[in-house]
Amino acid sequence: MKKIIVLLFVFLLIFPASSQFENYVEKKIKAVAVVSGEKRGAIIDITVIVTPGNGRVFVSVSPFTEIDMQGSAQLAALTACDLTGEDFLKHNFFYIIEADAPIVGGPSAGGVMTVATIAALKNLTLRDDVFMTGMIYPDGSIGPVGGIPYKLEAAAENGAKIFLIPKGQRFVYVEETKRIQKGPFIFITTQTKRVDVVAYGRDLGVKVIEVENVNDALKYYAGVELKGQISQPTVQKYSDLLKKLADNMKRDAETLYKEFEKVAGWNTKKEVDEKIRIAGDYYSKGYYYSATSMFFTAKIIMRNEIYSKTIKNEKDFSSEAKFIEYELKYLENSIKGYPLGIVSFQIIGAAQERLAEAKSYLERARMSESLSEESLSYLALARERVESAKSWLSLLNEIRRDYLINEEELKRRCNFYLSMFKSLYIYANSIGGYEVLLNSAGERLNLAEYLYSSGYYAGSIFTLIDGMVKVAVSIELIGVRSADELAEKIKDARDSAKNSIGLAEEVSTPILAYSYYEFAETSEGVYRLIYYKLSERIAKTIKSLAGKEQVVNVSYKIPEIPITPEVKSIVEEHIPEIPEFSATLTVAILSLLILLKRRWL
Repeated sequence: MKKIIVLLFVFLLIFPASSQFENYVEKKIKAVAVVSGEKRGAIIDITVIVTPGNGRVFVSVSPFTEIDMQGSAQLAALTACDLTGEDFLKHNFFYIIEADAPIVGGPSAGGVMTVATIAALKNLTLRDDVFMTGMIYPDGSIGPVGGIPYKLEAAAENGAKIFLIPKGQRFVYVEETKRIQKGPFIFITTQTKRVDVVAYGRDLGVKVIEVENVNDALKYYAGVELKGQISQPTVQKYSDLLKKLADNMKRDAETLYKEFEKVAGWNTKKEVDEKIRIAGDYYSKGYYYSATSMFFTAKIIMRNEIYSKTIKNEKDFSSEAKFIEYELKYLENSIKGYPLGIVSFQIIGAAQERLAEAKSYLERARMSESLSEESLSYLALARERVESAKSWLSLLNEIRRDYLINEEELKRRCNFYLSMFKSLYIYANSIGGYEVLLNSAGERLNLAEYLYSSGYYAGSIFTLIDGMVKVAVSIELIGVRSADELAEKIKDARDSAKNSIGLAEEVSTPILAYSYYEFAETSEGVYRLIYYKLSERIAKTIKSLAGKEQVVNVSYKIPEIPITPEVKSIVEEHIPEIPEFSATLTVAILSLLILLKRRWL
């Protein structure tokens, strides 16, 4: 009780004028952990308090735990809100964690913390004779943990009737140490022993049950099962907009191709022709965003080939870099402070994100060795990123009605996502999240911070969401042991994304969410999982942004870049027929494409 009073006192110091604390809901639950440095379990008393608020998470831990408990609590709160349909930013969350000994904590208590948070959000009554161990994944599934036999023993000693464990962990292995004395000598041996946790629980008078997700656990804790709204997206609503995007990119690709074929070698031309063929195939099947992406990929290869044959000296390079910078800055200034509605927020956000990437590529091009393959590749990426931003902005005049959004609300969302991102990123690293995705997420964080500091809140939000999804998936992949398990996660993510888009349609047109959903349809493996989850997260963000404002008639203006004689692209100059071809340059740009992980548009 003393811990709770102290934590509530801290809350009152931070929010002295708040009288909303009277509306708090408190739930208690017990978790089990392994005592640090020992082969025995310990009971953790967890108190979860949820109040009206603005998306803050407070954690008090005693004694010390070896894993970041703040990150575990953040993930539990966020997952609980996702599963219940609650807006995270309308609540504050307090976690008081107490144990009798230093414990290996954090991940293994994540599932229990999520259950208790859901109970507080929904005011459910929890049984005190049900115990559970298992880390929580962002999709609500329960992940594997260690030390289950020791935790079972501790639960049994503290009145457990039911002990829930992660699916697939009925049989575990523990090490047993034996001391054998022969005369004056003591021999110590270690053996690995296979334990059937269900049978062991039976001997201890506890029913051990495997659970797959939080919903399974709630059936035993509270006798309930969460059921959300079911909805389906209206495909035609997005097809018209995305078809326009694809038409713009196709037209630009065809225009660039006329210059490209004058200088391209046979192998490079063959590569581009194949990309354009695939894009056309996607287009004919109605995968307009995927077609746009493939046209974009073809344009990067073409642009790189043109640069390699036309930029011959520092003056040429400087001229083209200056042209790109001019267009980039003009577009940045044009959309800064742009009036935003929920639909235009997605379009402007997509453009801001792409312009920030263009700026990063331009800086890398200038920092690379003069006129090297790397510098020209980055220059091509910078130019095409600006062009893709133009394509997104061209959709603005298609919007006729929109919800207006308060800029301060966007800034508040940015602050929340930045804080959440950093906490989850640290947590994922501490528990061994998938390194490749975490590295990519770190790059997204840097880009998002630049966008935020520049006042481009829409772009920052989408960049942060992208990074948070990568962090979340890096955690989920820890427990994936087979292709079938990955396929099941992809199927669930697809269903959730489709449903979230349908629900977001109730308030707006979630064009960006549907774009990534469609892109996932043509992607493979882990990237398919990422894009479905990115689609879902964007759709939920769009739905949460809709307030009580009425839809209003709007007329958005597309920024038009004035033609300046002093700033001219080298591509506008005469390009002679050059039959030679450099395979090395093609390999260089394709390597960069692979590093970008297909995240083109």
